Amino acid sequence: MTGWQWYWLAWIGVGFLAPETYALFTEPQNTLSETVWSWFGVMKNQQISQWSVQHYLLLAFVIWLAGHMAFRIWR
Repeated sequence: MTGWQWYWLAWIGVGFLAPETYALFTEPQNTLSETVWSWFGVMKNQQISQWSVQHYLLLAFVIWLAGHMAFRIWR
């Protein structure tokens, strides 16, 4: 691995995974995903017919992010 790859691996581990793991076990309502769901008004067992524009925007972003990160597409 090159220097930049180690840098990003360390940044993700220390800057994101460690705090998220800690929050998951101590205060699950303070994780990044719970915060995003709260901001966008996503509720458990909510039907698609009840979705608003912001729900579809979040879905589009999550699809883009998954494609971008996992398959390196849509740069």
